Amino acid sequence: MEDLEETLERFKDMLLGLSEREILSYWIWGEYEEARIYWGLAKKAEELRLPPGLLSAFRKLAKESEEHGDTLKRIYVKTYGEEPKKVDLPYIEAEVLSKAFEDPENIPKVLAIAMETELVAMELYRHLASITENEEARKVYQYLANVEWAHYQRLKGEAELMGFSVEQYGIKVKVTA
Repeated sequence: MEDLEETLERFKDMLLGLSEREILSYWIWGEYEEARIYWGLAKKAEELRLPPGLLSAFRKLAKESEEHGDTLKRIYVKTYGEEPKKVDLPYIEAEVLSKAFEDPENIPKVLAIAMETELVAMELYRHLASITENEEARKVYQYLANVEWAHYQRLKGEAELMGFSVEQYGIKVKVTA
C-alpha cells in the first residue's frame, strides 16, 4: 500500500505537469473539498468531546479554505473570463485526510496528515507564484502559501497541546524553499 509521502509526491508530480490554468482550477475545487473535510473533522472532534481549541482550529481551517476557494475563483474568472472547470484529478488534501479519517478516533494521525498536506499546499502555492505572469495572482499565491504555513503551525500547536507527536506516525515533515 502506498504510504503518505508517496501519495503526496505522486500528487505533486501530477499537478506540476498541468498548466497554470489547470492548477488554479484544481486548487479552487480542492479548497472547497478541503473545507468539507475540515467541517467533518470539526463535527467528529465535537462528538468525541476533544479539546475546544482543536474544534475551533478545524472550524477556522474550514472557513478559511472556503474563503481561499472564493478568492481563487475570482482570480480565475477575472483572468480567463469563465467559470473554472474541474480538473480530473483527486484532491490531495481531501483524499489523504479521508483515508486517515476512516478511523475517526485516530485524531493524532489525522492531525499529522493534515499538517503534512498543509505543507504540500504551501509548496504548490509557491510554485504557482513562481510561474504566473499575473502580478495580482502572484501576490494571492504568496499570501496563500503563507496562510498554509500558518495552518500547519496551528495544527502542530494543537497536536502538541494534546501531547501528540508527528514523528510517531513516521511522517517526515520537510519544508523546501
